[in-house]
Formats: sequence, structure tokens, C-alpha cells
Amino acid sequence: MIIKVLLAAIGAIFALLGVAVIRALMLKPTAAMTATPPESDPERSAEYGRKLSEMIKVETVSSKGETDFSKYRDFQEGLRELFPNVFEKCEIYHPGDSLLVRLPACGEAKGEPILLMSHHDVVPAQNEGWEHAPFSGDIDENGVVWGRGTVDTKGSLMCELQALEELIAEGWQPEKDVYIASSCTEEWGGPGAPATVDWLEERNIHLGMLLDEGGMILKDPIAGVNGRYCMVGALEKGSGSVKLVAKDHGGHASAPGRNTAIVRLSGLVQDIEKNSPFRCELAPVVREMFVRLAPNSGFLYKLVFSNLWLFEMPLKKILPGMVPVVGAMIKTTCAFTTAGGSEALNVLPTEAYVGANLRFSHHQDAEESLRALEERAAKWNVEVVRLGHSPSVPIVDHTAAPFKLLEEVSARVYPGYDVIPYAMTGGTDAKFYSRVCDHCLRFAPIEINQQQYGSIHTLNENLDCRALPPAVDFYKIIVKEYCSRDNI
Repeated sequence: MIIKVLLAAIGAIFALLGVAVIRALMLKPTAAMTATPPESDPERSAEYGRKLSEMIKVETVSSKGETDFSKYRDFQEGLRELFPNVFEKCEIYHPGDSLLVRLPACGEAKGEPILLMSHHDVVPAQNEGWEHAPFSGDIDENGVVWGRGTVDTKGSLMCELQALEELIAEGWQPEKDVYIASSCTEEWGGPGAPATVDWLEERNIHLGMLLDEGGMILKDPIAGVNGRYCMVGALEKGSGSVKLVAKDHGGHASAPGRNTAIVRLSGLVQDIEKNSPFRCELAPVVREMFVRLAPNSGFLYKLVFSNLWLFEMPLKKILPGMVPVVGAMIKTTCAFTTAGGSEALNVLPTEAYVGANLRFSHHQDAEESLRALEERAAKWNVEVVRLGHSPSVPIVDHTAAPFKLLEEVSARVYPGYDVIPYAMTGGTDAKFYSRVCDHCLRFAPIEINQQQYGSIHTLNENLDCRALPPAVDFYKIIVKEYCSRDNI
């Protein structure tokens, strides 16, 4: 009897695997596998590159706690020369010293406004190691603009303003209000974007659609996945910071006891690293990402991604270790970032700490994640000191009309490219706008390569001028289409 049951179980397993293999083999590659970048007008590329270069030359490094915002206002004033139509025909506001542009609807607005977002503050840049000085705005012989902010995110800001500049020049008049917002404090989560949201709320303005930074256009975005993709952030995690504090009697280092403060902290860090206290779950956005990437994946990924009904449990176990970026999309993460103890090498500390940054998943929010961390820390006699946190923001519906519009416009500007909703692991200013918008899509329609993607917040940030005209076209089309439709 036992043998029969065992054989039946083995047969069922092979049958399920057979079904899974057949489903994987039936998947055919999409056009994204062979898609090529759209042709770019050399004259437009050069002109847009020149404007971006001028924007890069204005140093707008931001830092937490700063009080002098004059350089950001200087940058904003400099935009008047680059985009004269925008600053002549639009209403200009400066909530929280940031920039807010409004092109009013012609007559009574026929629906909720659309808002394009970016930020013009940047992170610091050391001069050493750059091929071109970080605030030179150099354009090399290949038509590549160099400098801090080209990708993150003066490039997209230039494209947004240029799109509105050209629409105004063409005599276009919107049927709904159009906004462009650019914060000067995004890099440290400062008051710029919240002040803009306050400004909108005070006037009872609810947005129908918002486009911010987040995903971009990438070729082969994940190892094992081929093709060109518009990566659209539809989920943004919450964030928080803690100090893990261990206390002890201290003493001379010549006669250390057992389980001293640093030893206990080390044990806790290793424990969390090897046995995460946080649950893995596949949000609908992540499931959809896997489904859309499956056709252009290698066979193993194709087998797993197209059969989540069978492989979800093992996938949740092995994915965080195999592909950390994707693993971060399916659970709360805890990154250890700072540490401190005794100030002398021959003195045992009476108190030691490790600092950590957490990114909270939607299925295990800030409070639940912090409790799980506290329970684990208690086993090592370590205290968790909470330093503040922000909750996860609402997940964007990738089946709703705004996302469908984005897909439609992407197909027109970038033929053959697939649009992929995904879970963002970093943060954006868009998180503040959930108070006034239900469809905060985190996508800048600029194609970049892996080197450019890797240059964000580090050395040799740069952007190809040829990537700018299609992005300007994208913004022009999506604004015109949004404003002309009644169902959004």
C-alpha cells in the first residue's frame, strides 16, 4: 500500500513537471528580443544635449539640514533662457523652494490634471575618477553628455520641459491642466515635494496621473532575461532606520569575557543575514513582472516564471540569495550601514551599536517588520532603537487606464519594447503624492545602458544625446493623449 502511494505521488510530481515544461516550451519570444532603438534626429539630439549640458553645469548638490536654497532658485531662473515658452505662457510657483509649472486648461478643465515630475538636486560627486569633471556638462565626440544629474534626474526634467516648450510653440491648448514639478530636496527626502503636495491639497487639486523617476528603459535588465524593456515602478516600499544597541560592563581588552557587546551584535547580524526574520511574498505587481519577462528568458527562468502556481514556494526560498535586486522586491530588507564601539583598541566598549536601513514590504509593513526585528534582537540581548520610518505607499493598479495609456504611448515611441511593471527597491518623491494621486507611475522614458544605470550616485554619470528626442516625443504624446481623453 505504501509503495503504491509513493509511486502515485512520484507519478503526480512527474505529471506536474511535464505540464510545467510544456507551458514553458509553448512560450514564444516577444518583439522585445529583437527591438532596436528608434532613430534619433541628429539636430534635435544636439540641441537637447546642449540644453542638458547647461543644466548640468549648475551645481545643485543637496544635503540634509541645509538652509540656503539660493543655488536652486538660480538653477530654476536659468531655465527661463532654455525654455522661454514655458516661462512665458505657464504659471510658475515655488512651493518649498522647488519648482512647479502649470499650463492651465483652455476653458473649463474636462478632468483631473496630469503631472510630470523630476528633481534637480543631485548627490555629491568627488572629482577623482571621473573621465569628465562631474559638473562640466561636457559633450564628447560620441554625443554623450557627462556630469552629475544627467541620469538622476536633470535628463528627464529637460525632456519634460522641452516637451511642454514644443507643445506651446505648436499652439496646442490642453483640455486639462498640465503640471511639471521638480523638487530640490529629493536626494535626502526633504521638504520640497511635501510642500508641493501641500500646495495642491490646499487648492483641492487631485491628479489623475503622475509620472516620476523610477524605472527607465533598459536592454537585458536582469541576468538571464534578454530584450528591451520599459521598466515602470508600480510599487514603492516604505523605509526606516534603526540602531541595534548592545550594552556590557566594558573593561580592559587584556581579559575579555564571553558574549561581549560586539560579539552579540556580530551574532545578531549573522543571524539576520543567514535567517531573515522577514517573510517573502509575491505581490501582484511582481507576479506580473515575472509573467511578462518569461517569454524572453532562459529556459530555467521561463520554466519557473511561467509556472508560479508550481514553483512559488521554492522561488521565495532561493530568489533572495540568487538575485538580490529581485529578492528585495519580495520582502522587507535590512542593510547594515554603520557601526561603533570603543574609541580605543585596548578597551572593551560598555555600549556598541550597528546602524541599519530597512525597506518595508507591503505584506509585512513597518510595524510588523520592526517587531520581527525586535524579537530576533532580543534573543541576542540587543536593543532596537527606532530612528524613524515611513510607511509603504499604495500599489499602482497596472490594469487601470493610466498604465494602459503609458503602454500605448510606449508602443508608439518604442515599437516592440515590452512594458514591465515592477516593485521599486529605492525611494522617490512620488511617495508623497499618494495623498493627491492614485496613479503615481515611476518611469522616465529614457533608454540607458548598464554603465549609465550603474553610474547613478557614483562615478562617470552620463547620458547619450540620442536618447533624448524619443523621450521628449513620449512626454508630448502622453500629455496630449491624456488631456484629450474622457476616461482618465
